[in-house]
Amino acid sequence: MKTIYIIIIFAFILFLTVSFFVIKYLRKKENNKLKQAQNLLEIKKNKLESLPVLIEIEKIEEIAKSEQLENKINSFKTQFENAKNEKLTKIEDMLIELDDSIKNRNEKQFYEIYSDIELTLNDVDYIFNNILNEIKEISSYEEKYREIVTKLKTKYRYLDHTFKEKEPMFKDLADTIKMQFENIAKRFKDFDKVIDEKLYNEVVLVVRSLDTMIDNLDIIIKELPDILLLLNDLIPGRIKDLNEEYQNMQNEGYTLGFLNYEENISDIEKKENDILSRAKVLNINNSLFDLRMILEYLDNLFKDLEKEKDAKNQFDQLDTAFIDKKNKLEKVVKDIYSQLDDIKSLYHLNEKDLEIIDQLNLKLAQIIKDYKKLNRDKKKKQESFQKRVISINDLLNRINTTSQEFDTSLRTLGSFYEDEKRAHTEYNDIEEIIKKCRSEIRNFKLPIIHDEYFIQEEEALTALKNVDEEINNKPIVIKNLNMRVETARDLTFKLYKTTNDMTKYAYFTEQLLIYSNKFRNDKNLDKILSRVTDLYYEGKYQESYHQILKAIKIIDEDFANKIIKIAN
Repeated sequence: MKTIYIIIIFAFILFLTVSFFVIKYLRKKENNKLKQAQNLLEIKKNKLESLPVLIEIEKIEEIAKSEQLENKINSFKTQFENAKNEKLTKIEDMLIELDDSIKNRNEKQFYEIYSDIELTLNDVDYIFNNILNEIKEISSYEEKYREIVTKLKTKYRYLDHTFKEKEPMFKDLADTIKMQFENIAKRFKDFDKVIDEKLYNEVVLVVRSLDTMIDNLDIIIKELPDILLLLNDLIPGRIKDLNEEYQNMQNEGYTLGFLNYEENISDIEKKENDILSRAKVLNINNSLFDLRMILEYLDNLFKDLEKEKDAKNQFDQLDTAFIDKKNKLEKVVKDIYSQLDDIKSLYHLNEKDLEIIDQLNLKLAQIIKDYKKLNRDKKKKQESFQKRVISINDLLNRINTTSQEFDTSLRTLGSFYEDEKRAHTEYNDIEEIIKKCRSEIRNFKLPIIHDEYFIQEEEALTALKNVDEEINNKPIVIKNLNMRVETARDLTFKLYKTTNDMTKYAYFTEQLLIYSNKFRNDKNLDKILSRVTDLYYEGKYQESYHQILKAIKIIDEDFANKIIKIAN
């Protein structure tokens, strides 16, 4: 029992000893960390104190020969002294406090002081480096700006050379441009003066002025010849041609008020005068763009005049078509009313059927009334031909619709008209099928076209012609018409079948020949394929198709069955 107590006491003493050394180690480690952070601040402070700020200030003080530079240097000195005497001195005291906080193991106080020192050091660092950068700029400004001015002089000489080559193109403004060259030359002398007198601020202003003046002169030399060409030649010539065309069209009766031509030309001339006035003082901002827009507008005016001419031609054609349609429809209406009693007795019409005719007649009367109004407006020259085209086109559509309604109404008077309508539809369908057959034969490019096809085509065309003659025969004999349509339909479908068979068998024969080429090393198959080819070029498409299909079925039955399925 006594031994156990001894062991417990020994273990406790050992624990205390270990804990003591561990705590001591951790405190030492933490102190080292804080000391290291303190050392970094001191290193940064020493680096700032070692910066040769005052030395650099004194260097440029030796070359300061102007009041501007002296003021700048005095400002540097003031900033440096304030930073050194106030901020760095304050940091010295704060570093002592920082050391005390380490000794007192007050981490919270340490980090508060540390943050203040770091902020102050950053502030001093900014002030010192800003002074050094400005000193560097002042020290090198002469070299820097002389290099810039050298490049500007090179550009100036190039512009002078270009101007002398193009001088005749500038016409009356050549002397003004020469004066601008002289002004720039004076600014180069001003630069030399401010550089020699160390007028730091003026150097920047002079160089900026030179850069702006030379850039403007560059634009002037590039754009002014084009501006003068547009002002003196192209635009006046275009306006002269437009005036002649405009006057001629007015004399021919065109209504051109919608163009606001006189006002727009007047505005253009004012704009030209303004551009010319500004050009005389070498202010050509946006002038070239404005003149190109004017030229584009004048070109569009030409296009508008051409559109009006085209509209007049179109109007005349539509007007002729309308008059022709109106006269024909008026004659039809007159004939209907003159034969109304006969029609009533023939087709057993009632009053309701006749009301439709009366309503359509009123529609026609309104269309004719609107047309007369259009003619009155035409004589008054109140609308352009482009608008008149819209109006006459509307009238033409209305009279066409009315004509169709008349035709429909008359056809509904009896089965005669229904039969005739069906005959027209059948005629169009048959004609379309014949065209399709021709197109298919033409597009497929068969090596030989059977005589049978041409015979059937001729028969179908003749039958179709007979249908057309029967339709246009007045009065129409419906029995004969129906018989003609039926004959034409039968012959056309016979032609369609022949055409379809020829192209179908020819197409599949071609495809199977292409597919079977890879089996030509088989002598028996090669012989069959040669025979098939001969049949194909002899125009025996169906026979060639069946023979090659039979041969391929032996080699690849699945493929042959697929072809049969597609072909059928």
